[in-house]
Amino acid sequence: MKIAIFSCAGLGDCLHALIIAENLRRDGHEPVTFHPMMKQLQGWFPQLSIQPFPPSYEEFDRFIILYEKSPWMKEVIDHCLDCYRKETIILNPIATPNRDYPYWEEGQFDGRFPLADNLVHFCQTILGIEKAQKCNGLVVPENLFVRSKPHQVIIHPTSSRRGKNWPRAKFLKLAERLKERGYDPVFMVSPKERIEWPEAPPFKDLDEMVRCVAQAGLMVGNDSGIGHLASLFGIPTLTLFKNQRTADFWKPAFAPNIALIPKGWLPNLKGLRWRDKYWHWGISVRRVLEAFDKLCVLGNQAVNPATMGKEDIVGKA
Repeated sequence: MKIAIFSCAGLGDCLHALIIAENLRRDGHEPVTFHPMMKQLQGWFPQLSIQPFPPSYEEFDRFIILYEKSPWMKEVIDHCLDCYRKETIILNPIATPNRDYPYWEEGQFDGRFPLADNLVHFCQTILGIEKAQKCNGLVVPENLFVRSKPHQVIIHPTSSRRGKNWPRAKFLKLAERLKERGYDPVFMVSPKERIEWPEAPPFKDLDEMVRCVAQAGLMVGNDSGIGHLASLFGIPTLTLFKNQRTADFWKPAFAPNIALIPKGWLPNLKGLRWRDKYWHWGISVRRVLEAFDKLCVLGNQAVNPATMGKEDIVGKA
């Protein structure tokens, strides 16, 4: 069966959507994942097909859509619901225990558990793939040695929304403290974001950026796709979240992770949203460094991807 999978636009979103694709492939189907930029990383997923938009709908037998509020996704959803409703599943990846959100019943996600684990559960219970696993087809090139630079720390100070970002001044101070400890912090941002983050090195393309992440020993950053990418390589991650509910659902879940949330309490009064706006007050540089020390312990205990078998998260070409 040929199945189209439509991913949300983020890097982390597609890395998660590929969990569905890889398990469908292992189950004997022909999945094609649609995403606006991930075609650049096709070489990292040699057994899967990743394509940009638009699709040719008539080629497919079924459609799986990861819901988001965007013009292109609305067009996909409207077309599939109008023409292929019985063949379409829409998943709403949202961190909430409530069940009254659009399309909750089609994926039945549980916000107490990471999205990656929810997707495995979806594959097992709704798609009927009993042996579904938490893997997405990522294969490490033979000339690349994962975690070969153990003292290199990837710092990702941006995300899809400014409201999710820990302040720039705190990230810079964190980098200084890590250097004092003998680490090599590397800021990682998109080409457009380098205007605000000139400290970050330029990468010629997405492939070069992925190789840099793969060689690092540890990763610290906001809730973003880079954290999920690092986790895929078996790299322990420290992620900063604004609240526990978001942390439970969106924390990287392929390798050890520490999810740090604000200490203390701020009211989220209607119209003011203090907790959403000022959550970073509750996470100091000192607290991040303390969590980083714990992360180093996890780093020493983490599985070496080079020794993983075919059934593990990361494969070897």
